[in-house]
Amino acid sequence: MVLWMFILIINSGMLYAQNLTYQTSTLFSGSGNCAICHAPGSPNTQALLDPQGRDISPVTMWRSTMMANAATDPFWQAKVTAEVTVHPQFQQVIEDKCTTCHMPQGRTEAIYLGQQYYSFQTGLTDPLSMEGVSCTVCHQIKDVNLGTGASFSGHFTIGNDHVIYGPYQNPNGNAMVNMTGYTPVYGAHLPTSEHCATCHTLFTPTVDNNGQIVGEMPEQTAYLEWQNSIYEGQGVECQSCHMPAVDFPVVISNRPPFLSARSPFYKHYFAGGNIFMLNMLRDNGTQLGVFASQAHFDSTLARTYRLLQQETADLTAQYSWQGNDTLLVKVAVHNKTGHKLPTGYPSRRLWIYINVSDSGGQSLFTSGSWDAQTGEIAHLDSTYEPHYDVITSPEQVQIYQSVMKDVDGQVNYTLLRGAGYIKDNRIPPEGFTSTGPHYDTTRVIGAAEIDPNFNRSGSTEGTGTDTVTYKIGGLNSATDYTIQVKLYYQTLEPRFAEDLFQYSTPQVQTFQTLYQNADKSPVLIASRELQTGTTGLANPQVKLPDSPLLVNAYPNPFNPTVTITVENRFAGNLSVIVYDLLGRRVATLTSGYYPAGKHRLVWNAADEQLRNVATGEYLVRITLRNPNTGQYHTVTRKIVYMR
Repeated sequence: MVLWMFILIINSGMLYAQNLTYQTSTLFSGSGNCAICHAPGSPNTQALLDPQGRDISPVTMWRSTMMANAATDPFWQAKVTAEVTVHPQFQQVIEDKCTTCHMPQGRTEAIYLGQQYYSFQTGLTDPLSMEGVSCTVCHQIKDVNLGTGASFSGHFTIGNDHVIYGPYQNPNGNAMVNMTGYTPVYGAHLPTSEHCATCHTLFTPTVDNNGQIVGEMPEQTAYLEWQNSIYEGQGVECQSCHMPAVDFPVVISNRPPFLSARSPFYKHYFAGGNIFMLNMLRDNGTQLGVFASQAHFDSTLARTYRLLQQETADLTAQYSWQGNDTLLVKVAVHNKTGHKLPTGYPSRRLWIYINVSDSGGQSLFTSGSWDAQTGEIAHLDSTYEPHYDVITSPEQVQIYQSVMKDVDGQVNYTLLRGAGYIKDNRIPPEGFTSTGPHYDTTRVIGAAEIDPNFNRSGSTEGTGTDTVTYKIGGLNSATDYTIQVKLYYQTLEPRFAEDLFQYSTPQVQTFQTLYQNADKSPVLIASRELQTGTTGLANPQVKLPDSPLLVNAYPNPFNPTVTITVENRFAGNLSVIVYDLLGRRVATLTSGYYPAGKHRLVWNAADEQLRNVATGEYLVRITLRNPNTGQYHTVTRKIVYMR
């Protein structure tokens, strides 16, 4: 029997049907059954709330994520049907491979019951399949072959013993057994990267010109990249960033009412970088059949923006003059993540935008501009943009991406025709080396491999940083110029989408219509602005402050934006954090390595979830750490937000 819970919400003129399924199968149970206990409600109305009384329950946070919408994702649906159109002889292989991690409840159940494969069309009609990666998928995965090739590409192990693994020892299981028939037990493997690696390490078949499978290609290898980094040794797991733990204990179930609070409690944020698709799901929720409201998606979008803009990359820039007419701008992008940047699916890209303008605002040199209607970068090469160490022309753009090739070495956008990569200059994580584990699968490919400033400092590998030099001639060192540097991210590059639109399936046509109406703007990850000439901002030749750290905030009081200027005498690790008067962190404006000089940061009176803060007094704490001595220098400024 299928039971649906419908809650109608009108938000900004949009009607949504939030439907959590209570359906069960031999192996699985719908998220609605989990939400009965693991969402705020009676008998213990204090369960699953933060100290401010806000709902932090797993299902509330999960339902508007890409994991919950793995099957609903219209781009994924279009891509599956397009791949089948290209290779109809491999329909069963394609659909079974793709549904393994996008429709895991339906597919795992089908294989358990003796079917040879699971079809895409069957999944579309199964409410459990359409819940994507749901509660009883992740929490039933057993510690079998985790972290090895035997578990990759969706080869996780789920049995029919109805055991639910959790991160806490000695769980009180009577209520769960009575309510659902599942028995909770402690699973030490649950909060590990190996658990995530079962689906996020994926190899897809390679088909040659004769339609024969001749090998396989690494489609995404985040776990293998993480192993070749500093983070595994530091105990930083996938969940550390994508399921951050709160710093207070939480009662994890509303029943039985006498349960004690547990710690750590992992927020089921599952934030990645797919702003584009989250917007599409939110804006077309009724058509796509999502089971989250616009408010749910707005919360997930806020968390995703925060992850991208605060925990993804550091951007630094400095300039010097070569003679009197050539401006040199060195731009460094440091990867703060535990995998390559960008990671995962090969439609994603990151790029540098730089613009040099005169005192009148006239643009004199621009690289990396993009078209607002199409989302495409200007002046791209007809095939693919190569990697650069030095850029001398506006037609050259530094783009970090992986570009697939077919068996003939030609650029390719079809997964089953993928025989490897013709370019992979995605920035590696810190600690990544050519002698590290799995380099044969995760190697740097193309011009970046021989770039002395890519993931290198001299002969040392593993910096996790790329430094590109812009060499701009025809200027005058005695003139004031403004240098703007920005780092942009895009989930789906237009060429990847346009290649998909050549195939005529209902799912492709649906996605094409949604894509044409979507905002294709990239996400701004970070930005820096320098001034040459008399102001000397970030100029290595300017006189640096006598004090290690000088700070100013203006305007103050402010409404709603305040600019924080920081002058640091030496290069080091700089953090700028806003606190309220009770000492609670409100927003982190930056945290990373900065060269000596003057830097500007802007706060728009929003917290880390991008919610507007209340008017009143706040404290900005600026900390500079000297990497040579380890000494910290701290300055605190009071700022006042007035409306």
